[in-house]
Amino acid sequence: MKERIGYLYILMAGIFWSTLGFLVSKINNYNFSSEEVAFFRMIGGFIAISIYGKLTMPTMFKITKKGILYVLAIGIFCQFIFNIAYMNAISMVGASMGAVLLYVSPLFVAIFSKIVYKEKMNKIKILSLAFCVIGAFLAVTGGQLEIEGLNLLGVFAGIMAAITYAMLPIFNKNALKEMDNITMSSYAFLVATVIMCFRINPVEIFSKIDNLRVFGYIAAIGIIPTAMSYIVYSKGILKGVELSIAGVVASIELVLSVIIGWTLLGEDFSVIKIYGVLFMIVSTFIAVKAMKPATNIDDEDMVEIIATEHEK
Repeated sequence: MKERIGYLYILMAGIFWSTLGFLVSKINNYNFSSEEVAFFRMIGGFIAISIYGKLTMPTMFKITKKGILYVLAIGIFCQFIFNIAYMNAISMVGASMGAVLLYVSPLFVAIFSKIVYKEKMNKIKILSLAFCVIGAFLAVTGGQLEIEGLNLLGVFAGIMAAITYAMLPIFNKNALKEMDNITMSSYAFLVATVIMCFRINPVEIFSKIDNLRVFGYIAAIGIIPTAMSYIVYSKGILKGVELSIAGVVASIELVLSVIIGWTLLGEDFSVIKIYGVLFMIVSTFIAVKAMKPATNIDDEDMVEIIATEHEK
């Protein structure tokens, strides 16, 4: 029952994340730039997560000196640069294509894991990545090699978002030893918000909020696809859902993002592009098969487990 509730939390996170493209598109209609939309998301996420954390965790803002370094790295690369790149991608190529490009991130996770942690690549991992790349190609191009119709800058922004998004689990592997995930998320959003203040004029952009509807969209982008998604995702992981399985369940985000872009935002979508999305979803399921059996623990892992238990 506990694990089933965990799956439900992860599913909810994917649903919440899928609303991001829709909200970005709606806020853009009120003449806000991609950077301004990213600022709204970051400051809204920081406020909402901090309030939740303070109400549920007495040690919410406790952090180690090493944790500060991780927070700075995550805040700069995985929040600041990621949000600007992703908001630009959505603005240039649409919510559905932005989500598709973001889901190329497993490719970069595999590359970074190989470089940083010397993780081995097996046949199943390679097959999963191949499906991911083929699916992304079909979903973005519709199976045609005509570059003229593509917004190359938007595609580049989407790939940059995927790269910076892929850096999060790389940093997380050690960062979560220093602090709780909610604490990390809150501080990371704060770092990104502060950096953004050097690029925009917060007073000026808040003065542009002149009606309740745009205020509702701005509040929603900080709460639904940001704070609420991070919170329920963390709860799902704490219920015992494995990270690789969580990735499969959360892939509902891609499906819903495409449906929202297609139906509510009127974005163009063909049968070939649908096949591309399906390829990418299948690649996520294949990735689960790449997991090592729990019994295959090498000497270094055993030492780390014993050390962790000793610290507890």
